[in-house]
Amino acid sequence: MSRFEDLVDREGLTSEEEARLRRVHDLLVQAGPPPDLPPALERPPSAPAEGELVQFPLLPRRRWPFVAVAAATLVALAFGGGYLIGHAKNKATPFATKFVVPMHGPHALALIRVAPRDAAGNWPMELEVNNLPTQKVRGDYYELWLTRHGKAIVRCGAFRVNERTTTVRLSVPYDFGKFKGWVVTRQTATHHEPGPIVLTT
Repeated sequence: MSRFEDLVDREGLTSEEEARLRRVHDLLVQAGPPPDLPPALERPPSAPAEGELVQFPLLPRRRWPFVAVAAATLVALAFGGGYLIGHAKNKATPFATKFVVPMHGPHALALIRVAPRDAAGNWPMELEVNNLPTQKVRGDYYELWLTRHGKAIVRCGAFRVNERTTTVRLSVPYDFGKFKGWVVTRQTATHHEPGPIVLTT
């Protein structure tokens, strides 16, 4: 199978989209090519006479698991290949980024992509976080803040994570020039003041 770089035009793909396509490509490579066509199926059968019932012998019971696995593999290959090719050709419109703010923490990383200000004066943002621990308690969450002198001042949005990479869209009306940085805090369902900082700029 060809290399991922030879199959997919990566221009305009976000890092999340490229990672998802690479995972699909790796699965297809691991699956390998489908089995060769049996000689008995290389030629189409002759058409039966009108009204004639064609009966096929049942497969031995021992072969049903093999057939089921082969069928599932072919379905997965067809779906994965179709997704890979179709998604590469019909890429979604990328997030229009004006500037990017990187964030870091003891065990996690994040990027804040900020789009140009809209007609109403809001700044659309896309926050991508990696490796933040999932919440163990219902109602717990994370919060993005703008800071001044290292202290969380104004909220920019709350979110939860449920996998290694989580991307959320936010929007704020603030004048960024009045603030010095950003932090992400860990919040509980009963405490809404700034919690422990897990990511910072």
